[in-house]
Amino acid sequence: MANLSQMKRERMLAFLDMIREKHKDNDEVLIALGEIENELTSKKYGLVWEKHEETVDVQMRDNIPVFTEATDREICEDADGRYNFLLEGDNLHCLRLLEKTHRGKIDVIYIDPPYNTKNKDFIYDDVKIDSTDGYQHSKWLSFMSERLRIARNLLSKNGVLAISIGYQEVNNLMLLCQELFYSWQIVCVTVQTSSGNAVANGFTYVQEYIVFVTPLDFLPYEVEGAKKDYITPYHGMNLSGFNQMQRPNQAYPIFIDGLGRIVGCGKSLQERIDDGSFVGEKADFVFDYNEAPSGTVAVWPITQQGDKCVWRLISEKLLKNWELGYIKIVPNNKGKNKYTVQYLSGGIIKQIEEGTLETYRISSEIPTLEVVGFKTSASSIPTIWTNSQFLTATGSRDIKNVFNSKVSFSFPKPVPLIKEILMRVSNSEATVLDFFAGSGTTAQAVLELNQADKGNRKFILCTNNENGICEDITFPRIKTVITGKRMDESVYSDGIPANLKYYCTDFVSKDSDDVSAELLKHITEMVQLEHGIKIDNKEYLIVLSDDEADDLEQHWSEYPNMKALYISKDVLLTTSQNTLFGSVPMYIIPDYYFKFELREIGEAW
Repeated sequence: MANLSQMKRERMLAFLDMIREKHKDNDEVLIALGEIENELTSKKYGLVWEKHEETVDVQMRDNIPVFTEATDREICEDADGRYNFLLEGDNLHCLRLLEKTHRGKIDVIYIDPPYNTKNKDFIYDDVKIDSTDGYQHSKWLSFMSERLRIARNLLSKNGVLAISIGYQEVNNLMLLCQELFYSWQIVCVTVQTSSGNAVANGFTYVQEYIVFVTPLDFLPYEVEGAKKDYITPYHGMNLSGFNQMQRPNQAYPIFIDGLGRIVGCGKSLQERIDDGSFVGEKADFVFDYNEAPSGTVAVWPITQQGDKCVWRLISEKLLKNWELGYIKIVPNNKGKNKYTVQYLSGGIIKQIEEGTLETYRISSEIPTLEVVGFKTSASSIPTIWTNSQFLTATGSRDIKNVFNSKVSFSFPKPVPLIKEILMRVSNSEATVLDFFAGSGTTAQAVLELNQADKGNRKFILCTNNENGICEDITFPRIKTVITGKRMDESVYSDGIPANLKYYCTDFVSKDSDDVSAELLKHITEMVQLEHGIKIDNKEYLIVLSDDEADDLEQHWSEYPNMKALYISKDVLLTTSQNTLFGSVPMYIIPDYYFKFELREIGEAW
């Protein structure tokens, strides 16, 4: 039988050759085609699992997911603050809607998904999964992959994902993250969570794990007790996650003279391919140290282990940054390279150019800038955590204290653990998402951190209401922490003033007589969620029609405290209305909330 996969690949490669011939003078196109070709021809490896469809997937084929606010559960204890959100429903449903309002806006995602312990802790498609299910790992991967794909889209440019997991699925999770977050850094941290839990195979497990997914240039935030007096702002120029096959334009030699100065760069692999000086497979390209001009040595992009990689910067950018003082050359006594090339990140460069960091040149002959008394806001994160406050027993005490009684919720995460994660990976203005919210530990951690450092972090929590978890545990816990009063009216604390909106998930049938009209009923929830506000018809107002705009114009004097208007894109404001309303910020309600769904059924706003 013919190898259909191979035949398809060959057709695609032939098509690339045709495009390459048409755009042979366009370097950007040629580089992109080279990267695509490499993806087609390189060896593939990773996880393979049986795809399993969930009921919520079926529901979203025939229905459009929406949020409906439970107004009786709104909490407003901070008159000037933005709102946090508790979303009740299937987290896949919630994530699909969050993708419309928070794509690229989430700074930290922390989740504590089911560990698939074989003790029926994992429910998939309304069925408890145990050791008798031959597809237990396949179903878990199906379940997690669909949610992590959306999580990837929600993370901001510098966002961090942290996932608590047990030994049962940690290896599968690491591979899954490597597949989904292929250009990110993935690190597994071990956390001691108990004094011991003996199992039948003779081993005693005292740990769980946190898998961190971070940008490649991630630097942790400083935590008291982990400070370093001085850390250089320079970092290695090697980009170890890629090689010359993937980024041939970033594989080139740097020529350095005896004084430690960059005097030039050799041709990149891509340039050699373009001018015909190199023919053959990219994988066979040799890093030739004999290319260095007289009086210089060549430095190639290789890892500490001696493996080929690429530079972070193309040669033109490197040479420009060298002249500006943003590149540092350090002697190296190990390996083939006689020097190590280091660079300054964009954030450090911005601070230098803005004048917030004081610098001086190393010498009159070397342009490299040193930063005066530089202290990084970062500190290293150890990969083993043994703080006694991170034990599971601490989490049980936390939740018992909130409710003033024992609560039926297994293995809640300790508040100190979540605070530690948030302090290490985010600043005081972060938006934090937890779509396996459980008892609500993440919300309490965010609120307590804000209280401690006067921060303005906001949280979005998603959880289902199985066995009344959201109504009876998550929401009451958050309310208690905010107000300082337990459900039995006893005093828990002085309270931490904050605002909360409670949304329930729902569906609008695609077969409804007027789907657009039905969806408009839920626009308020989407606007509030995206902007963290309350549409109160006093300070924040929605205008959905020309008639509403006319009415607002007539009664404008009745809104002296208006802070923002949210206007449908179909509303045509008059010149006078534009002038009048222009005294406050105006935002067009985006059609991307439900544009795709409406187009699918032949309707549009």
